[in-house]
Amino acid sequence: MGAICELCGRDMLESKGCAISKINIGGKVYKRIPVGGRGDFLEGGPKDARCGDCGALVGHYHHWGCDCERCPACGLQLIGCDCEDVYAQGKK
Repeated sequence: MGAICELCGRDMLESKGCAISKINIGGKVYKRIPVGGRGDFLEGGPKDARCGDCGALVGHYHHWGCDCERCPACGLQLIGCDCEDVYAQGKK
């Protein structure tokens, strides 16, 4: 068993990606940017690629805390952006 996503509980190396599709940023709900999606670091990359950090497949969501996930509000790296009150929809 590999690392477990603290948000969806899936094994990051075995699953296609995170099951949680929305996050709350500053009181507003945003759809997460999928691997290879518009604005993602792998945008326009191979269709069979996996995220180099969390292992999510193109078309699926990065696992929570992934270094490569982009913030849907500001476009910067989600784990280091200055957006306030960021949490997964349904979790706080």
